[in-house]
Amino acid sequence: MKKIKILTAVLLSLCLAFAVTGCSGDNLKDSVINGFNDMLQHFSKYALTDEKDLQGDKTKGEDTYTGSYTADYEDFNDKEYIFGGTALERDKGSELTVTYELTVDSGTAKLYWLDKGEEKMIADTSKNGTYSVTLDEGDNYLTLEGNDFCGSLQVVVE
Repeated sequence: MKKIKILTAVLLSLCLAFAVTGCSGDNLKDSVINGFNDMLQHFSKYALTDEKDLQGDKTKGEDTYTGSYTADYEDFNDKEYIFGGTALERDKGSELTVTYELTVDSGTAKLYWLDKGEEKMIADTSKNGTYSVTLDEGDNYLTLEGNDFCGSLQVVVE
């Protein structure tokens, strides 16, 4: 039922995009692509872990891809999708820098950039540093995954 509602919303959005854009060749194509990109970005924020469900404190940046996050974990067994989104092209450019400090006291933790389903490892042991990201089309999420994880994470994405 949820899939039907989402599909209906997507189809209505596309119809609205066609209705608003007019009927001029390349302009129509660009308008439809831009409208689809905007729609993807709008709906992708719902894939992020709700702030109330995050283990720490999140400060939002200029969009869903950027900001800062600080958390302490105690026996954490889950995934958090902290920053990111889905888009054909990000309005603010495709280059991001992740500055992080991951402390693993016990259990296991993985901090990675999820790029269209592929995990690009940033850290899985106590470590600090920077990681450069070039966004591709599609899903792009900064993710922390823990298994009986006790420790902390501080991260800034710019």
